[in-house]
Amino acid sequence: MERIASFFTAIILLFSHAFSQSPQSIGSPINTLDFAEFAPTISADGKTMIFESDRGGKDSHWRLYISYQTKPGVWTQPKDLVEINNAVAPDNFLGGPCLSYDGTTLFFTSNMKGTVGGIDMWYCKKTGDTWSAPKNMGRTINSSAYDGFPSLSADGKYLYFMRVASQEKETTTGQRCCQIYVAEKRGAFYINPKPLPYPINTGCEGYPRIMADGKTLIFSSARAGSKGGYDLYESKMKNGKWTNPEPLDFINTDKDDQLIAVPASGDVLYLASTKSNSKDDIYKVELPKKFRPDEVIALEGFIKNEENNKVIEATVKVSDIRTKEKIVEMNNDYLTGKYFVYLKEGQKYDISISAKGYTFQSQVIDADSLKSFRQYKKDVKLKQLKLNTSFTLNNIFFEFDSSSVNKSSELELERVLELMNKNPKMTVEISAHTDDKGSDEYNDKLSQARAEAVVKFLAEKGIAKERLVAKGYGKTKPCVPNDSDDNRAKNRRVEFKVIKLN
Repeated sequence: MERIASFFTAIILLFSHAFSQSPQSIGSPINTLDFAEFAPTISADGKTMIFESDRGGKDSHWRLYISYQTKPGVWTQPKDLVEINNAVAPDNFLGGPCLSYDGTTLFFTSNMKGTVGGIDMWYCKKTGDTWSAPKNMGRTINSSAYDGFPSLSADGKYLYFMRVASQEKETTTGQRCCQIYVAEKRGAFYINPKPLPYPINTGCEGYPRIMADGKTLIFSSARAGSKGGYDLYESKMKNGKWTNPEPLDFINTDKDDQLIAVPASGDVLYLASTKSNSKDDIYKVELPKKFRPDEVIALEGFIKNEENNKVIEATVKVSDIRTKEKIVEMNNDYLTGKYFVYLKEGQKYDISISAKGYTFQSQVIDADSLKSFRQYKKDVKLKQLKLNTSFTLNNIFFEFDSSSVNKSSELELERVLELMNKNPKMTVEISAHTDDKGSDEYNDKLSQARAEAVVKFLAEKGIAKERLVAKGYGKTKPCVPNDSDDNRAKNRRVEFKVIKLN
């Protein structure tokens, strides 16, 4: 009986696994019987989808639509992206949407008025719930050839896209052959596009999608061994080189397989297919673990004024706390105050948020060894710089039982230095505090030495000593009760206080 039970358990597990690998239609209201739905792009949190469809207008031209997932598997009625669709003439091409991981920029492909070449890449910026008018990405990335179907890395540094390789060469299904390119962002522009090397480009590739980890690339290729037309393949960047692409045979068919979308969680994949009728519909399938990107952390929240709760336009900087290398710098949405940051596995990050005329706030996020996708919500409230304003310097660390400033504190100290230099008439008190463990005498002495260590750093960097007051308060001014390890950690802090402005 045990063998029979085990046999049936194995069969159930096998069929369960097979079912999880089988694409399932996401259904109405996105999919329709009479029209095609194609080329989905999904937001990092998996709650916003933009796709192509020929459902609008009597001539059935491809246009872009947006829908929101209100709960698992439930999508809102798609809305016409009028800011883009109305800018495109009836006979213009429009397609290949790609929503940036922070949700603020939509890239797409079109030959609308203003194009540089035959087909160009364009973008729109989102402010609040409104999209800007389409803007051409310019000659630094668009050429006189076909340039399209962009995909942006989560840090915004790299834009992947496809460029026609040959006007004559086609796949077995009649599609033109392209190559996959990547361009790097410098200032406000993406420049110096270069084709990806072998084994990515072999002569007929396209439709790239870079995952949230920045090193997993899913793309289409009509290479030897494919099932027919374009098949989907995955490659990972390891030690500066792309691995040999592996086919996604759990969804590849003898038709063209292309244009997928994967949220930051990396566990599901959306794609268009003609499985149920002669029209494309959008399907969802569990992404097998072997194909999933490395884990990432999603950090998001709102930045506001602490006093009146009004939105502050602020700068968010992400750095590697070990090397001090700046990884990304971005502004929040100046209308809503919202910010998004996506952090890859394998690093320890210093995150700082600052605004002109305000204090700054910082924190450390350790992503050295993630086991699953994590999403953090952290709202930030900054204080205006005025007399008696004080705030905690979160990222100043000392060696155990010592006043020696840890090397990982340098980024925080440099922020204090920058703030002092921008406000040359400001005098401040740098105070250090301890928890309630140890004698009063010991804590007073340790906290004073730590405050003096910070003042010494600033003075050695050029800040006049008369602008700096070091004060050790020991355990006399706890910010929270010393009733838990977490609270004691909060009480072991260094604070910055404005004591003179003129």
